[in-house]
Amino acid sequence: MAYEEVKERLQACKAKQKLYVADACYSGSLLSSRTALTQSVEMLYSKLNETSGGTAFLLSSKKEEYSLESEGLRQGIFSHFLIKGLKGDADTNGDKIVSVTELYKYVYGSVRDYTKMAQTPILAGRFDEDMPVGVVRSW
Repeated sequence: MAYEEVKERLQACKAKQKLYVADACYSGSLLSSRTALTQSVEMLYSKLNETSGGTAFLLSSKKEEYSLESEGLRQGIFSHFLIKGLKGDADTNGDKIVSVTELYKYVYGSVRDYTKMAQTPILAGRFDEDMPVGVVRSW
């Protein structure tokens, strides 16, 4: 997809909360039954309604950096820590909700440490710092 097409789609989206994730080299240049699952979804939507929303861009690297892969992880380093963070490792306050800020801080620190400072994730945009991006399931 061309950059202009991506830009048009981003501008056309009417969602209150938007999180765009890009794991690519130079990505910084883009700037009814009550179950554990339904309870988690209800908790996430409740938290979404409490925030003012906005648009956040979580990018794997600065515009001049490569987005690194790891044979040991068998995937991109950014993606590895993004997934771990969304699964709960980023939930630093223990409220079972992963906010965009918690996720960024976790991914930033983990990626920087793992790559020995060679890769720097970026968080940009206008958004509520408490905007939820994930819910931690306990099942």
